[in-house]
Amino acid sequence: MWEWVRSLANDWQVGMEAPPISIDGGPWQAIVTIGMGGSAFGAEVVRSWAENYLRIPWAIVRDYSLPAWVEKGALVLAASYSGNTEETLEATKQALKRGATVVGLASGGMLREWGERGMLTAFIALPEGRPPRAAVPFSITTQFRLLEGTGLIPSTWRDEGQALLKLLLSAAHPDMGRLKALATQWKDRFIAIYAPTGYEAIALRARQQIQENGKHLAWHHIIPEMNHNEIVGWEYPTSLREGVGFWILSGSHTHPRNSLRIGFIEKLLEERGFSYLHWKAPNAPYLAELMWLFHSVDIFSVYLAEAHNVDPVPVRIIDRLKEYLAQEA
Repeated sequence: MWEWVRSLANDWQVGMEAPPISIDGGPWQAIVTIGMGGSAFGAEVVRSWAENYLRIPWAIVRDYSLPAWVEKGALVLAASYSGNTEETLEATKQALKRGATVVGLASGGMLREWGERGMLTAFIALPEGRPPRAAVPFSITTQFRLLEGTGLIPSTWRDEGQALLKLLLSAAHPDMGRLKALATQWKDRFIAIYAPTGYEAIALRARQQIQENGKHLAWHHIIPEMNHNEIVGWEYPTSLREGVGFWILSGSHTHPRNSLRIGFIEKLLEERGFSYLHWKAPNAPYLAELMWLFHSVDIFSVYLAEAHNVDPVPVRIIDRLKEYLAQEA
């Protein structure tokens, strides 16, 4: 896993320097990404950034079925790294039947076959040979290029992406020693991840990577919503004090009121003796901050796997589930 985590700067530059992608169709009334796990995650980052420019809604569907409103007039991105994810294929069939504009994003599989047979409006190939979660940088830049090519977003994402490279190739690179120490400290704790609105994608990434790479239980919640419920839940069970590590992820584009809320959360955690860390991105353009945090949580998750002495790549329980589902088909 380390080779893919450490290749972020190179992968990002390759994707960022590739040209925009144009497709037929439009104007569209909505964007819908169909995907599961790491294959769906790329849309989370792109949508977070693009919402500042888009004039149409963007939904991410992680299921077998599409909402009734997804029909002709929707731009549907069917994202499955393998090209064979059963939930994604089932929902994609529905999108095709309803006359939506469907673009496949995969390294191969059935989605590639559908693209070659002309069933899709377009098929965009992703590099082969990685776990889906390690191919996410390519998924992110591909979706940026696609939306840029359709005229739905401006090309300024490239300037912000260039700022990320400057961070990764400078002293502002995430502190790997500190992340390794944190993984060692928290290897026997549940990990609760909090992020303010605008950084929710990274809280989700942290949870997914901690679970898939670290084989470790984690959950996440968003500020300010968790201020209206979850902070009250810190009262019980009383064993939480020794059993949980709280990780706050944020950046300079946090709403000022949410920054105040984070300060209150930190004070409350200190008063109650909880173990916590506020991990803030260096001041940079929004996309650069998102991806810097993305890189940080990926690094932490691999160190956590090392703390558990496990290989971060295999996901044997998921493989077992797929075998079970295949037998019950």
